[in-house]
Amino acid sequence: MTFRLDLVWNARLPLLHGTLVTIEVALLALGVALILGLPVALLRASRLPVFWLPAFLFIQFFRGTSLYVLILWVFFGLAIALDINLPPFTAAVLCLGLLNSAYMAEVYRTGLGTVGFGQYEAARALGLSNLSTFRLIVLPQALRVVIPSAANLFVDMLKDAAIVGVVGVWDLMKQADRLTKFHFRPFEFYTASAVIYFLLVLGFSRLVSVIERHYSRHVQARGI
Repeated sequence: MTFRLDLVWNARLPLLHGTLVTIEVALLALGVALILGLPVALLRASRLPVFWLPAFLFIQFFRGTSLYVLILWVFFGLAIALDINLPPFTAAVLCLGLLNSAYMAEVYRTGLGTVGFGQYEAARALGLSNLSTFRLIVLPQALRVVIPSAANLFVDMLKDAAIVGVVGVWDLMKQADRLTKFHFRPFEFYTASAVIYFLLVLGFSRLVSVIERHYSRHVQARGI
């Protein structure tokens, strides 16, 4: 068997389109995780069971749920049970975002925990409200810990996005599968997909390393 590189080259446009869709799904899902993870983390940090218990159950549920099962249930199950028909792209972003919001909530909670109690006392001494304390003092310091972890989470989400084609999203793997069935050459197109994923993960991982080094210097400088 010979490797038909010409087939891969001729199919570069659909493969590129699928790659961009994969990145778009991961980026939008990261946005969902970032937005939803913060209130969940704040509720989880509460001392009142009425707040922290639902947040705890939310985190445990999505951390213990398979993305493959979740995306199938949301896409097909909601349509059958509640007559809610989500577009494939929306379902993929929602499921990937929900699942990773649980991990993001723990990242936020870790970041918030790095801010010393003395910071809160100093803010109260200055007459700042709780909201101003959180916005001006706590959150900026916590983000120096949160941002590198969020970047690492994005790399994982990029790899997890490989299964969104199961509900019809035309991502990289879906394009590779279509090309494989059309040309009857699975080795070429699945190998090309593997190389593209490797390059994507390698590139974003290098970016994460730069971000981690940048923020670790700030953390060490401030003694956090």
